[in-house]
Amino acid sequence: MTLRQTLEQQWQEGGALATALRPLGALTGAVAQWRRRHLQGRVASIPTVVVGNLGVGGSGKTPLVAALARQLSAAGWRVAIISRGYGARPPHWPYRVQRDDSPQQTGDEPLLLAQEQERTQAVYLCPDRHRAITAAAADGYNLALLDDGFQHLALQPSLRLLVFSGPRPLGNGHCLPAGPLRECPDAMLHADALLMDAAAAAAIPERNGPPRFLFRIQPKDLVAVNDPTRTRSLDSLQGQHVTAVTGIARPQRFVASLEGLGAIPAPRFFPDHHPFCASDTAHLPRPLVMTAKDAVKCREFAQADDWTLRIEAELEPSFQPWLEQSLLPWR
Repeated sequence: MTLRQTLEQQWQEGGALATALRPLGALTGAVAQWRRRHLQGRVASIPTVVVGNLGVGGSGKTPLVAALARQLSAAGWRVAIISRGYGARPPHWPYRVQRDDSPQQTGDEPLLLAQEQERTQAVYLCPDRHRAITAAAADGYNLALLDDGFQHLALQPSLRLLVFSGPRPLGNGHCLPAGPLRECPDAMLHADALLMDAAAAAAIPERNGPPRFLFRIQPKDLVAVNDPTRTRSLDSLQGQHVTAVTGIARPQRFVASLEGLGAIPAPRFFPDHHPFCASDTAHLPRPLVMTAKDAVKCREFAQADDWTLRIEAELEPSFQPWLEQSLLPWR
């Protein structure tokens, strides 16, 4: 078991190690509060919308970023998605992701976002998000969508959106390393809106603060990993034994999604952001189903019966007019 897995187990079970780490967690929270009160970020040359979360691990942020990019494009914005580029090795910084780049060069999530976007959208990588936004503005984009930027205080965004998902969206309520939070729960008051799935909305009490909007992650179909033009309907999963391959932060959700679609999955879990190679999957029973984030790393060696479960985030109808109204000052 890795250190991360040990800590996550402690957070969930309230173990002795998590309890012993609470003074360090309190220090993490205090430092985060000080930074948010005293650091003054720069204002970018174009409006910026930050999508982030309070905790570590997956929260459905990537499909939400893709959905937001579609909504903003439909409202007439030329959208540039900005990513820190964690683990990426591009030829230079900032770097505009190309559809045929390798995941080793760009990272899996930025490449997935680049392959899903329309011509009015682009994905830029740079640890200095301000430089990436400047490059996007120079290329003619007029709105920046920051993926995982809520704690990036070097930039003063136009809008801050916080994402929560699952039945324990705040974990055990403690900050790292005593819990999964990067900041104290009260940091959500600095957001302009909270985006929640139904489970998170039930777990976080309503109070005065930012408006709340519901979203759901909806499976759409199965797409062949080695040929995106080949698809299968979700009905084809009924009663089907499949190998569920995933290298994401919360793999149980993926397995539960397949079970909800009537499949009988045999899980094969890899670490989050695992750099897949042919030997990882060659011996596994087919058909094989994986997430889109994993599929971008397996396309070159995928077999004919390897499939991606394509999903999309759907936001409640009232969010779109709120978003457009909130961005009116920058029109």
